[in-house]
Amino acid sequence: MRAVLRREWLRYRSAMGRTGLLRFILIYGVVFGLFVPAQIDNPSAAFLVFALIPLYVSGPAAVDGFAGERERNTFETLVSSPVRPGQLVAGKLVFASILGTSVSLAVMILFSAWRLLKGAPMPSPAIVPVVVVIGAILSILGSSVGLHVSVRAKSVRSAMQWFSVVLLVVALGIPVSLSYLVPRLPTGILDSLGSLFREGWYSAGTLMLIAFTALVTAALCLLLRRRAANLWFVNLQP
Repeated sequence: MRAVLRREWLRYRSAMGRTGLLRFILIYGVVFGLFVPAQIDNPSAAFLVFALIPLYVSGPAAVDGFAGERERNTFETLVSSPVRPGQLVAGKLVFASILGTSVSLAVMILFSAWRLLKGAPMPSPAIVPVVVVIGAILSILGSSVGLHVSVRAKSVRSAMQWFSVVLLVVALGIPVSLSYLVPRLPTGILDSLGSLFREGWYSAGTLMLIAFTALVTAALCLLLRRRAANLWFVNLQP
């Protein structure tokens, strides 16, 4: 897996280039690291932005995982190499996840330093571990979804379009569904749900949401391993 990780990093660095790196810094360092969180008055709520950033970094990076190999005409060589399906999937998944988590932590540190220099209120330290854990899980989730889309895609553009659709459905579908369902729930159920989150960031409700997201992520990773194994036409042993 180490060789796959190194290969992914070299490929990503080469594809990024100086212009891409500058654009990357401007978008995630300035826009997501300073401008967007600064629009949120509550500093704790502002930090939640950093938990969502991995979805927009890991997913697009993972989309190139298989579709990019096809565009570069390296796919046949890759699936014919001694690397096993599990190793290749793990390497691509871990690389995209590390990338998303690293960017999230970097911009969170940048935003914290900027607020300290301004003398602005800082969030409770208790939220930082929650943001890190959620960000790490979402980073793996975004990576697995991106690789799922990429497995059968014939081009990066096609894979990116499908990933954007999935991301849009999730980003809009969940808030719209909640806004429709919550007003229609009985008062007793709403009170029960509210009681789960009364203890703040370390409440039972937060832990349940994290656990549920982690289970969904694990299921997607296992399914990805099975789908990717079907691509191997030389190394048929798992």
